[in-house]
Amino acid sequence: MKLRTAITMALSFLSCSVFAQSAQPVPPGGAPLQWMAVSIHQMDPAHENNASASDQANGLSEKGAPLASLISQAYNFGIMPMRDDEVEGLPGWAKSARYDVEARVAPEDVPAYKKLSDLSTADTITAFKTRTYTGQMLMEQQLLIERFHLKVHWTTGERNVYTLTEAKGGAKVKTTESDPNHGTLSFSSGKINGKAVPIVFFASILEMPADRKIVDKTGLTGSYDMDLHFSSSNLGATSNTDSNDPDLFTALQEQLGLKLQPAKMTIPILVVDHIDPPSDN
Repeated sequence: MKLRTAITMALSFLSCSVFAQSAQPVPPGGAPLQWMAVSIHQMDPAHENNASASDQANGLSEKGAPLASLISQAYNFGIMPMRDDEVEGLPGWAKSARYDVEARVAPEDVPAYKKLSDLSTADTITAFKTRTYTGQMLMEQQLLIERFHLKVHWTTGERNVYTLTEAKGGAKVKTTESDPNHGTLSFSSGKINGKAVPIVFFASILEMPADRKIVDKTGLTGSYDMDLHFSSSNLGATSNTDSNDPDLFTALQEQLGLKLQPAKMTIPILVVDHIDPPSDN
């Protein structure tokens, strides 16, 4: 799960639950594999605007990935990177550091890695809902532990959030006729489009324009098609000043029959106990 200027992703995820992490004799997708080769280099600041990530059949390929995002990929039970207020103890250098990461499994492990990195929607939903690390997440954790000497633990804390509920008159989202196992969700400035999207995933991507953790309280359990347009003039992003689109909160109610309400809730917090710059390749 990677953050990009515009995000388009196959939906094989579930948003964060506040239940304690469960024991896991067999990780979803299978047991984690050993990395055959790992290369980590700090990104050249001159290339900061060229960050990218690509899926590889035999491993990871990240260009200019923020270290915080790498940690989020390995530990977060949601489709979006963890927000700053969901992580504690990360030192200043680690908050700004970006790395090029290449990690590969052995040729004979490629089929097993494909299974780890391409979980079914049902298996991923179960893993995230029960806060069970997948096999791929465990591999990414091991990379961070071995190369950055990362040590973490989970706690909980009270945070300002928004709850997502149905507005008066009920939700206006359309139940999808597409395959729910092959949905898509995209975000760009002032626009969110989804096909075969569970509301919990939609709530997660709303955190970007809302700039706050969002907790789904709609009770809607299906997969939906949606198209949301809103003014991005108050989001710190480049926008069309001639746009007649309403603000995010109004757009949600008018276009989708959903409502954001401020609240305080206890949510999981990842605490970084120790981290070092990466060891030599």
